[in-house]
Amino acid sequence: MKKYLGILSLLLIGLLAVLAGLSMLEGNTESELVGEAWCDAMVDKPNDQWTEAETLGFAKTCLYDDAEE
Repeated sequence: MKKYLGILSLLLIGLLAVLAGLSMLEGNTESELVGEAWCDAMVDKPNDQWTEAETLGFAKTCLYDDAEE
């Protein structure tokens, strides 16, 4: 019985480690696009610090939406 409890404990610890890793990856995503405030913050941020995702998000959210109005 102790053998199975040890194996079960290791499996649970492994599962928790995987979930913690996934939550870190999920938390490391780019800033949410929050409309005008996010666009203003990106304008103030130096262009050489922009990620590819931020550049694409800025183009889609800030530039494209303004063109439709």
